[in-house]
Amino acid sequence: MLNCASSRSVANPERVTLRIAWFATAKGTSSRLLLRTALDAIRVGQLDAEIVCVVCNRAAGHSANTDAFLDDVRMAGIPLIAESARDWRRRVGGAPSSPASGLEPWRRDYDRRLLNAITPHAPEVGMLAGYMMILTDVICEALPCLNLHPALPDGPIGAWQDVIRHLIRERAERSGMTLQRVTTELDRGPTVTWAQYPIRGTRWAPFWRALGDGPDSEAALFRAIREAGVAREPTFVLQSLQAIASEPTILDRPDGREITESVEAAIGSTVD
Repeated sequence: MLNCASSRSVANPERVTLRIAWFATAKGTSSRLLLRTALDAIRVGQLDAEIVCVVCNRAAGHSANTDAFLDDVRMAGIPLIAESARDWRRRVGGAPSSPASGLEPWRRDYDRRLLNAITPHAPEVGMLAGYMMILTDVICEALPCLNLHPALPDGPIGAWQDVIRHLIRERAERSGMTLQRVTTELDRGPTVTWAQYPIRGTRWAPFWRALGDGPDSEAALFRAIREAGVAREPTFVLQSLQAIASEPTILDRPDGREITESVEAAIGSTVD
């Protein structure tokens, strides 16, 4: 359960410089962690922002994780826009969409429904924190939206599972995460902030040595890379949003800003 009654900072309730529409699919458990981290930071005055609404493309009854996330939002007193994309598609008789085949026409209608619900809350940015649907131009051209992508700016695209498989296949030295401006080009929007971390070194050596030809040989390394990313994501999102709140022009920087040092310091990481 969240320990705040509102997303507005109690430290200085009149000083709110960034109004955020928070997007999440809430299929897994990380969505709750990311939202809780942001709300706690706002509550204690570490993040100068207000989450003015939460948007979820799933509805109550989809899964236990989704239900818990939606309950958290309601307990926090944040306006909730929970519109099941699956149910919408079935209701209008639309075909499933995929990046490979292109987005079906119903997707723009669905996003228009979301935008109409979001607009009265007057957000300045949208934060996609584990939102597993591609935004159409209907939303991303009307509202500056930010996407957390679990790779370096020039790294692999796709879901986090695809990114980790790519890193293992290429025997990469480093991974990272990027906050991007959302465009209609999947995972290739302009970089706002980014941070990196090693996946080699003393503590990583046993995982890499265990790689073999068996189907399960990469499981431990896969989990370790995922855990390293998850451990940093909430801090990375928080510090990125605060950077935007403090300096809105960061959204328009051509190469973004690296915040590796502050993220690693905040989580108490040491590089071996």
